[in-house]
Amino acid sequence: MTTAKQISKPSDRVKGLQVPEFTDPYEKRTWMLQHMAGVLRVFGRKGYNEGCAGHLTIVDPVDPTTYWINPIGVHFSMISVSDLVHVDANGEAIGGSMAGFNVPGFKIHSTIHKARPDVKAICHAHSFYARTYSVFGKVPEMLHQDSCSIHDNIAVLDDYDGVGLDEREGEKILSVLGDKMSIVLQNHGVMTFGKTIDEAGYLHVLLEDLCKAQLLTDAAAVRTGAKIKVIPDHIAREVFKVNSGSKSLYSAMQPDFELEVYLSNEAVLR
Repeated sequence: MTTAKQISKPSDRVKGLQVPEFTDPYEKRTWMLQHMAGVLRVFGRKGYNEGCAGHLTIVDPVDPTTYWINPIGVHFSMISVSDLVHVDANGEAIGGSMAGFNVPGFKIHSTIHKARPDVKAICHAHSFYARTYSVFGKVPEMLHQDSCSIHDNIAVLDDYDGVGLDEREGEKILSVLGDKMSIVLQNHGVMTFGKTIDEAGYLHVLLEDLCKAQLLTDAAAVRTGAKIKVIPDHIAREVFKVNSGSKSLYSAMQPDFELEVYLSNEAVLR
């Protein structure tokens, strides 16, 4: 009988969970675009696509004054690297598919990218539960261990005054964001940030699930009269220190990313 101890070579399905290092910025660009397309497909599989809403961006590693964004009107589940659009600082398409993209969304993202050099990726999708919970204009409670991954790492913009059409919306977000990596947008949804698109993407998935858990927990408490026991702040903070690092959040996205590569027969990478 074969035992775990006799296995000397890892399965081909066991991929690296560490962020790779690159000396060639063009190789890094390829890797970043592949992971951006993968995260978009993850969002599509999880049902985050909503009409033409939702926009993800990354800072180009070859020319950091430029960015990449998903095209408008293409379902997240269908995105491949060749669909992504390269955009300059003025909001003009300069490469990639040259397809149309969400210009207001780009202006919001680029304003944040410029003010926060540590933010290399931004995700915003109109996912159902985050959008629903955002009406309360507050952070989900620390209900379980996974919740603690956003403790001390989330802000709230509790002012909705219509569709954000330009840089001013980015400036509003920056006014409350500080050094946080996620934010609840009143009556709108959530936005997440990362050093990698994987980190930002996983935070978005996590927040969607936390908002769903909060809504279900609150409803159950009202229905049954049971008391909700929230994780004490000092414990939540310690769990946050263990689980919330950029490398940990990157690693957490890799199983879903690899699933998209498998499901698409690697088409997502092309």
